[in-house]
Amino acid sequence: METPPSQQNLNLNDPDFEELRPPEHDLDAIDDASCDACDGKNGGAQKASCLPFTRVHEPGVSMLEPNDSFLIPGCCIELKISSFDRDHTSAHIIYPNVYVIELRHGEFQWTIKRRYKHFQQLHQQLQLYRASMAIPLPTRRHRERRRSYKEEKTKNRPLPRFPKKPESLLSHDEVKQRAQQLEAYLQNLLQVPSYRSHPDTMQFLEISPFSFIGSLGAKGKEGIVNKRAGGHHGARGCFKIQFAFYQCCSRWRKRWLIVKDSCVIYVRPRDGAIKCVMLMDQGFQVQSGFMATGVNHGMLISNLTRNLLVKCWTRRKEREWKEQLMHLAKTAGRDFTQPNRFDSFAPVRSANRCRWFTDGAKYFEAVANVIEMAKEEIFIADWWLTPEIFLKRPAVMGHKWRLDKLLKRKAEEGVKVFVLLYKEVEMALNINSLYSKQRLVAQHPNIKVFRHPDHVKGGILLWAHHEKVVVVDQTYAFLGGLDLCYGRWDDYAHRLTDVGGITVQQSTDSTDSETFTKEFATTVSATKKLRYAPDPSDDDGTAEKAPLAGESETDARRRSESQSDGRFYFDQEVGKFVSGEEQHSRLALNVQKARRVFRAVSAYQQLLRHGQAYQQRLKDEALRSNSRSRSLDSLDLADLSEVPGSDLKPSLEDEELSGLQGSAKLWLGKDYVNFIYKDLTDLHHPFVDIVDRHKTPRMPWHDIGAMVCGAAARDVARHFIQRWNFTKFEKAKQHESYPWLLPKAYDNIDMVPPLPESAVGTSYTADCQIVRSASNWSTGIRTVEISIQSAYIDAIINAKHFIYIENQFFITLEKGNESVENQLGEALYVRILKAHRHNQNFKVYVVMPLLPAFEGEVGTDTGTAIQAITHWNYASMCRGSSSIVERLKAADVSDPYQYIDFFGLRRHDELHGKLVQELVYVHSKLMIVDDELAIIGSANINDRSMMGRRDSELAVVVTDIDREKSIMDGRIFSSGKFAGSLRRTLFREHLGIIDTEDSNIDLRDPIAVSFYEGVWKKTAKRNAEIFEKVFRCIPSDQVRSFAELQVFNGVPGLAETDPESARTELLEVRGHLVEMPKNFLVDEVLTPAPGTKEALMPVSLWT
Repeated sequence: METPPSQQNLNLNDPDFEELRPPEHDLDAIDDASCDACDGKNGGAQKASCLPFTRVHEPGVSMLEPNDSFLIPGCCIELKISSFDRDHTSAHIIYPNVYVIELRHGEFQWTIKRRYKHFQQLHQQLQLYRASMAIPLPTRRHRERRRSYKEEKTKNRPLPRFPKKPESLLSHDEVKQRAQQLEAYLQNLLQVPSYRSHPDTMQFLEISPFSFIGSLGAKGKEGIVNKRAGGHHGARGCFKIQFAFYQCCSRWRKRWLIVKDSCVIYVRPRDGAIKCVMLMDQGFQVQSGFMATGVNHGMLISNLTRNLLVKCWTRRKEREWKEQLMHLAKTAGRDFTQPNRFDSFAPVRSANRCRWFTDGAKYFEAVANVIEMAKEEIFIADWWLTPEIFLKRPAVMGHKWRLDKLLKRKAEEGVKVFVLLYKEVEMALNINSLYSKQRLVAQHPNIKVFRHPDHVKGGILLWAHHEKVVVVDQTYAFLGGLDLCYGRWDDYAHRLTDVGGITVQQSTDSTDSETFTKEFATTVSATKKLRYAPDPSDDDGTAEKAPLAGESETDARRRSESQSDGRFYFDQEVGKFVSGEEQHSRLALNVQKARRVFRAVSAYQQLLRHGQAYQQRLKDEALRSNSRSRSLDSLDLADLSEVPGSDLKPSLEDEELSGLQGSAKLWLGKDYVNFIYKDLTDLHHPFVDIVDRHKTPRMPWHDIGAMVCGAAARDVARHFIQRWNFTKFEKAKQHESYPWLLPKAYDNIDMVPPLPESAVGTSYTADCQIVRSASNWSTGIRTVEISIQSAYIDAIINAKHFIYIENQFFITLEKGNESVENQLGEALYVRILKAHRHNQNFKVYVVMPLLPAFEGEVGTDTGTAIQAITHWNYASMCRGSSSIVERLKAADVSDPYQYIDFFGLRRHDELHGKLVQELVYVHSKLMIVDDELAIIGSANINDRSMMGRRDSELAVVVTDIDREKSIMDGRIFSSGKFAGSLRRTLFREHLGIIDTEDSNIDLRDPIAVSFYEGVWKKTAKRNAEIFEKVFRCIPSDQVRSFAELQVFNGVPGLAETDPESARTELLEVRGHLVEMPKNFLVDEVLTPAPGTKEALMPVSLWT
């Protein structure tokens, strides 16, 4: 075996070599543990192969000072000079040889090229460093350095010996020997901790704080360059003036440039702060040379966001940088630099794990579970976010699963939380993103929140960030139509009522203990009573001039005026009972928060389980030590032995509690909403009701979400990172506490373990592609991306059997229409016409809201917005020559509804014995095609979502690869597991058979006449007839004008005239599916009337 160069017997007195002795060791600058490990003192301890990803969020470290923290603890740097190239040109007579050095550190391998002069410069710098350390300053630090220096000298290790003979005098054979000498020099130099951590050594080896972070991917080329200031693509102003200023007046700065697998980073060396992150995209280019850059040895790096002009020291360096960048762009970054399907920023990810969610309950629960598992980062982007939202319900564990508390808990664990919120126009929307930001950032310094856009500066007044995204560790991503905000949590039952709550009736008999009554949710039949004596002396003195939870303002006035009824109410915000002895004031009673009540009930369960003996023992112990009153404050469950059994007397002795399920309200405070009755206000009082839940039913919310793992989740994170970094550049470029975000690499993404089924439910394997609507104002890119619209159109045109659509809007007209530009309606028209002409059995289902969810009443001044959206929906569906139904009729399709029809959802319930109804608001953004493909996202069917330059949106296109046997058009069919299971689940929900196995309904074949006509449309028609008969609800085909609307509303329904007969009729309602009335207000002009404020807004606001 050949002896390594570092071990060869070299002549120590050779005048051609210069010995570099170790300097005094600076203990303040060097990590001893790392040094000892690299020196072989770590024994048999297992070595790490990379640095953790959390390093990217640590404070920057100067690259101009000695620092060993850039290296992997316990790992040495291995190197060898594998070859050399001799340059015979006249430009390199003195230093003609370029040495190729191969290095390895942990799991990272890289190659650098150096001339002899670079070794010489390094040697000189280390000599100066050693000399500076040898100056005998009479300080304590100097004495420590001297002691370390002596210890360093006692170590028996080869010293770095630098060859001094000029290269121009070497023969070809001597050059090979020179390569061995330089290799030995570097190897011995790296054994000296002070030299290894020296900034010149790090620069020579192209090592930075970000070199060995495992999740950032392989180590690419790094080094110092001169970078010219500026280069971002501005969204505003004259481009020519900006370019002229950029060319003539900008400054040059030294920056450390880093090339990673799909991005380019540059860092400020003096403090190690990241100054910019350029993502590789389809606009990524690298140009070099004076003609392209106007600079000698210049290189222009461009993407869709900015231009980066750098200047290298030599032509060879310029060439090396360009080759490395182009190589990575064509290999590791190819997914983003090549054209992708639908012109999306992201490619199709094969065999990706994914999951769908119907309605908010399961979606929120899965989001909570995955956030709880976060180790490094949490990304959240929402149109609207309310910090006090409960992700798991009922809230039997107190505030554990409340969003702001969950994020605070993770932030305290060291997880970095980044939140992007849409910054609303306050005069138009009441979502109060400022309050949400202030509430979140107050939780912990690790929570960072941006709001975007700035309306005055950016001139963006009409458009919104509409994505709904949660990403955990850039590995698991949620997206769809569900914001983490009020009103979104719901399940398939779509309850209309949630009175719940606690009431206390004071007794005139002082000897009787007071009764505590907790109303369970509608799904729980058992109730329990707790007996206690309230102690009115415990007053916290708080006051609030607002109605109590569940009260209208009228009720609040009555309560304050009537002092004799002895009635108390439970305020969900403070967790206390309040009375109305003074107008709009709280007199807090001596009660604890609801979780103590829950624990008390748990204690009662223990009593049941352990028998009467155990109960008597607890009671005796409590009586011996209990000197407190029997208020709920005495139920301090920290010590259950102090709970007297009499305080836990049940009302149903023979029925055991089924945990605590349903023992609290499901929708607390402002989460109980009905947007048509009243829009939200006063969001800084989250637990004060906005509508009277004892009189007004809530508006149920139907929505769809999705989760993707692995590479597709990385793509979602990449979109978030692009938006975050763009917002940082616009709003906080110099604000170091708001960091630039870095995308993780994709090389080991297949090794990510799947999430447990208990956390997120059943997952599927499918091909996934992330698509979006994005433009300059929303993401900073200089192009407009409409990949969501392209995906929809492609899926429609290529559909073979059916299309199932759930969407909040249906605004899409014919090709060439000046008011509405998106082409989904044109694609549907073309596909249906093809089916008609070829006599194909083809169906299009469209499920949408019966009315828009805007505050107001149709036919009054408050209903202008509702009417405007209704106009465009009907203009797209069936009203006017541009609608799809009328266009099909004009094309000789006698019955368009044979191919396409429109449906809504409605629900009925009882509220304190009174029959009530409400539409189920369809907020989904979903399309399923042939049980093989599904598109789930945030994009509505309108121009705002589809045209790219308006609202920003995100969606996933899921194409099944796993199949199961099914039926289509009466024939055996291979159905996709993801799309097919989602469609059948939705059908079961809408038809009311999700809890039953009805053998008479076969959901497998959605285009069979027996199902489409005999089940789906028949159920929708019958349900609509019953609702109209019982409740006289709108929209209705009986109402063709505003005059008819007044007459229609003046005639009471069966629910008022004969409630018992109404209940009998309602027994025939199946599910929530109803027909969409086609002739509602057909005789009226529903566009905003001249003179109204809505008429002053551009048409694009509504479309």
